[in-house]
Amino acid sequence: MKQKKILVVDDDAYVRTLVVKVLNARRYLALPAGDAWQAMDQLQQHSIDLIILDLRMPGPVDGEQLLYTLRDQGSDVPVIVLSGWVDDDIRNAPPDCVHAVLKKPIKIDSFAETVASVLGEKPTTMDS
Repeated sequence: MKQKKILVVDDDAYVRTLVVKVLNARRYLALPAGDAWQAMDQLQQHSIDLIILDLRMPGPVDGEQLLYTLRDQGSDVPVIVLSGWVDDDIRNAPPDCVHAVLKKPIKIDSFAETVASVLGEKPTTMDS
């Protein structure tokens, strides 16, 4: 079975590193990106199965703008929004681009279940 590649886009290095470690422990290949530009580079270099995205990031292109760009390019990669400001973010994000929403701080088990669900898989533990 092909290892799923998940792009983790978050400007907070601590959150990004934690999410990458959790995903790697569950046998996914997690690719980090600290901003929208790095995310676009990763998307050009890899066949991504899922994007985990913080919508509120500093810089000229934030996560919400990245969602619009992906939609405009016809991307069908599922997106999980991971944000501390869920209400405002989701109100402004195009609903067809977002497959799940998780509010920071996350609970590891429910996060892993959401990832598996969006990918159409059974949830796994770190030991399986």
